[in-house]
Amino acid sequence: MSKTDKKLLNINDFLPYQLVSLSTKVSNDFAHVYEQKGELTQPQWRVLSHAIQTEGLTAKHICELASMDKSTVSRAIKQLQDRELIEMLVSPSDKRAKTIAVTEQGRVLYQALTPLALAWEAELLSCFSDEQKENFIGLLMTLQNRLANGDTSNAD
Repeated sequence: MSKTDKKLLNINDFLPYQLVSLSTKVSNDFAHVYEQKGELTQPQWRVLSHAIQTEGLTAKHICELASMDKSTVSRAIKQLQDRELIEMLVSPSDKRAKTIAVTEQGRVLYQALTPLALAWEAELLSCFSDEQKENFIGLLMTLQNRLANGDTSNAD
């Protein structure tokens, strides 16, 4: 390795790459929970999860919350509607907008998947002590807050 090579970025040690790589691995491993037990795709799972957490969301809100593109969210919404897991309602505040409402069938499915998801998460994090888990979650929240506040321009 020459002197100039030492200044090159090693992608494998670069935090954004490590986070994306880890996120992909975690997401792919978790997928079996909602795919096998709920017959849901990742976009469907994410739409259903956000819709059940916050009532009255629009497709646009889900795009923002889940960091998903409009066509993926629209397709997932249509598929969830076809399975009668959600329905679209006219927004009471804006008659032009449609909000997502989770049906009873959607709630039952989500309630059935919740303990499986939590068990999967507990198993994943079982390699950490309680203190490490707390620190890990705290560090993730610190990074999320920093990015949410746009506070990353200090690079020299």
